[in-house]
Amino acid sequence: MFKRDFNIILIALAPIFFYIGVRWFALNNTHCICLFKLITGHECWGCGMTRAFNALFELDFQKAYNLNPRVIIVAPLLIYIWGKTLLNNVGTKRIKMLIEKIRIAK
Repeated sequence: MFKRDFNIILIALAPIFFYIGVRWFALNNTHCICLFKLITGHECWGCGMTRAFNALFELDFQKAYNLNPRVIIVAPLLIYIWGKTLLNNVGTKRIKMLIEKIRIAK
């Protein structure tokens, strides 16, 4: 029971951890860590994504799009995956428990 509740709490708090990580990394990192760019000298499809998410958090949508246009696909996809994971872990288990409690009470 504790492990399930702990997992639900971690899933629910994932966006906060993501926000803190992106903000910290975007504001404190001054050099490129992309292995593809370091080896080839060309940007990969993910280059600028952290800075783009940072711009999204600041509600600067044009800057986010300019940093990496794929952010318009990745951001909603991350929200969808997080929501679906949260509902799968919280919704069905909690709803089933409530239904069982109601059945027992009757």
